[in-house]
Amino acid sequence: MPEAWRSRLTPAGGGDGYTYYFIGKYEISQAQWEAVLQAVDAHGTETASLCPKFGKGFNMPKGGISWFDAQEFLQKYNAWLVANHATALPHFEGTNNIGFLRLPTEEEWEFAARGGSRVPEEERDNTDIFPLNGKELKDYGVFTGQETLHAPLPLGSRNPNPLGLYDTVGNVREMVDGFFRLSIADMSDTGAVYHRLHGAAGGTLCKGGSYRSTADTVRPGWRDEVPLYTTQGPSRPADLGLRLVLAGLNIPNAQRLQTLKDENRHPQKQQGTSRKAEGPLHLQKDIPPLEALDAIAATASTAQMQANLAQLRSILQDHQNAQDRQRTSALEQIARSLLYQAETIRAFAYRYVTAQKALQNFMQLEAKASSKAEKSQAATMAHEVRQDMQGYVDTLLLAANYYRNCLKIVKELEQSEIRRLLTQFRQEYAGEAIFNVHMRDNIATLEKHLNAVRSKGMDMLNATQIVRDIVPQRHLKALPL
Repeated sequence: MPEAWRSRLTPAGGGDGYTYYFIGKYEISQAQWEAVLQAVDAHGTETASLCPKFGKGFNMPKGGISWFDAQEFLQKYNAWLVANHATALPHFEGTNNIGFLRLPTEEEWEFAARGGSRVPEEERDNTDIFPLNGKELKDYGVFTGQETLHAPLPLGSRNPNPLGLYDTVGNVREMVDGFFRLSIADMSDTGAVYHRLHGAAGGTLCKGGSYRSTADTVRPGWRDEVPLYTTQGPSRPADLGLRLVLAGLNIPNAQRLQTLKDENRHPQKQQGTSRKAEGPLHLQKDIPPLEALDAIAATASTAQMQANLAQLRSILQDHQNAQDRQRTSALEQIARSLLYQAETIRAFAYRYVTAQKALQNFMQLEAKASSKAEKSQAATMAHEVRQDMQGYVDTLLLAANYYRNCLKIVKELEQSEIRRLLTQFRQEYAGEAIFNVHMRDNIATLEKHLNAVRSKGMDMLNATQIVRDIVPQRHLKALPL
């Protein structure tokens, strides 16, 4: 490691024998991205005249990139460092191996995002977020809260985490090394419970959430999956960026290999722990099952019993998570159906207005008819149109009652989940096509209805009022409500 680096490293607690990895203080900026991709070729040769001038937006996090773009950026950046600053990088004695830039692994990213060695291990591994020290989560991150955000903020706009890293909470999602896999609870031969990754790998794994995310989905443990490809080609979500780590080989030389062998032969002894004696345990009737299981496990007197209970807890937790995902997916579909029911109501109101115009034409034809046959034909057509119009009104009210029943279910969601769904729907229908404009109107009406029934109850909203809130005024005045 270069001497200039050594002098700046002060491990918490002091002492020797620390193993380091270096992670970026900030997400990669627009300026860094453009400088590398525009001014550096694949061999690391820099053309200064092609380097962009620093200007507006260059201190914003770079988003809208694909996994393939990230690999090109890393290849050029590493080539430039090797060609121009090889001696400034960490190197390994007796070899030509040096440090290099790459994406962090999920474990590296999450350890750093949780505060690293600056947060006590028990707190770091068992809480959703690092200590906020009297502040709120929004003081550390850029995400959608009471108001929907449509773009990231400049790098470092919020407080850093305990390790000094900025924007690990929101702003842009950060892709990590490796692909998304499901986590499954399992037990080793010794009885220890652990979570292993399912064998099937999926899309790009991302961490940290973004300005589009809610407070629940910007915490370090949250995992996002982004497809590598869509029907339009490589996937480039506007809120997807990256942060880099400086790494090296695990076994760069024989000396390092011997050190690892020595450590394996003489592992550190773990301190013993005492357990409470088993005895009668009185649990409250309304205690959540997982909390009850934790209380039982705390009284187990043997390591095997502890391991068995821990595995049972993991299995129950996985089942509960699966049920929560199914419930959330079902409720999302119900919420989405509300938007389409609103569009159905709007469509049948338009049909009613169109039929009303046709009725007026047939009534005029009947009045002007010169023969009995023409008069009879016009009267018959007018009668059929009146029947259609009544059918449209009946369908309107039927759709409104279905809308009301779905609304009764969706209103039971947590407020944060409702905000997440509404934000997601607005992003899906952000286009300028007339259908998207209608759907955004429906989303606004849905939000109004949810706020009303959550505060005043369902009785204040009947089918007629639902129709009045959804149908445009120019069509509403024609309806017999």
